[in-house]
Amino acid sequence: MFSSPREMSDLNQKIKAWIDDYVGKGPIFLVDLQVTIGARRTLISILLDTEEGVTIEECALLSRKLGHHMEENEWIEEAYNLEVSSPGLDYPLTHGWQFKKNVGRQIKVWLVGEDPVIGVLMGYTDVAVEVLLEKMVKHKKVVAKESSWIQLAAVDKIKVQVTFQ
Repeated sequence: MFSSPREMSDLNQKIKAWIDDYVGKGPIFLVDLQVTIGARRTLISILLDTEEGVTIEECALLSRKLGHHMEENEWIEEAYNLEVSSPGLDYPLTHGWQFKKNVGRQIKVWLVGEDPVIGVLMGYTDVAVEVLLEKMVKHKKVVAKESSWIQLAAVDKIKVQVTFQ
């Protein structure tokens, strides 16, 4: 087991640096990395994606190479589970390339201290997203579309909504 939070943080940084070296400037991107100490095993969970979507083969290859590298360099002594996968549709959008990939799709935006809003992602910048919001007109079922820029500082999370059209 890790004797200190610093050792766990060091492992996290080593893994992140190795992944950054492995994937370079793309097309694979690191979405999330979590190192969690469990009762019996440490869990290392890595989420990868590309603009087109990551394949199982790409995840498996990175998992094999990273696992081999960690054991060869003795980064972790105890038993561990290494999970490498894609984030899936229910994972929040966090990177600019994810917003670009999902322009034109319906999203749900959870705002800090306000009700969430649903609309179509129209654009993004480093500080805001443009969403085509649906508005009720005079409490009728008539829906008007209104483009609105939402500051990312006011956002808790943003997720793509699955639609069957």
